[in-house]
Amino acid sequence: MAGCGYSGLEIAPGRLIPDNPYVQTDLAKKIGRSYAELYGLTICSMQAILFGRTEQLFVSPAERMVILKQAKKAVDFAVALSCPNLVFGAPKNRVIRDKSQYQIAVDFFYELGEYARQRDTVMAIEANPVIYGTNFINKTEEAFKLAQDVGSSGFMVNLDLGTIIYNREKPQRFLSNISCINHIHISEPHLSPLKKRALHKVFFRELKQGGYQKYLSIEMKDPGDLEVVKRALDYIRSVSDAVS
Repeated sequence: MAGCGYSGLEIAPGRLIPDNPYVQTDLAKKIGRSYAELYGLTICSMQAILFGRTEQLFVSPAERMVILKQAKKAVDFAVALSCPNLVFGAPKNRVIRDKSQYQIAVDFFYELGEYARQRDTVMAIEANPVIYGTNFINKTEEAFKLAQDVGSSGFMVNLDLGTIIYNREKPQRFLSNISCINHIHISEPHLSPLKKRALHKVFFRELKQGGYQKYLSIEMKDPGDLEVVKRALDYIRSVSDAVS
């Protein structure tokens, strides 16, 4: 990554520290410093922050409180790493039963967003299409609406290109709200290895024109072949360079 000119690494806490990561913030700090010293890489984002939790956001106040406490622990963990972004994906933890429950989400994410803001980081909602097993915030426009309804500077949008591709959305629609975006995933539906797309150059050009200066992450499943990862790194670097 460093050799390809990258400066940030997005992590899953359980991959960084497999055993109870949220109670090992001192170890997290050491690992973060070692990445910076050895490779010049900053921990720029965290995802899978509720990994292993089965509680549901819209089932009961008790389950919602468990999720809130876990998410706040994730925020504390991010702070230890000086990480500026946490992705709230968790599609299977956020299945909504009735549209009338929308206000529950607004209140929940306002409290979580304010906690993140006070700790100088951001919780970012990611739209997940139906293929990931949720029915809440499937479309990118819904993620922006939720962020606007929540109204906390500690709660923003994690823009996911795989979602845009799957839903056949037009990214230009969302880049007019670029100030609401805290992080971006360059991905494919089902997190497949990246494909070369004309969309990528258009997307990067729009980001540049809109003044986006935060991180983007390449997000994909482990393909079992490091060369596939390197090709993705080289490809996205070449797209970025072409519009710089």
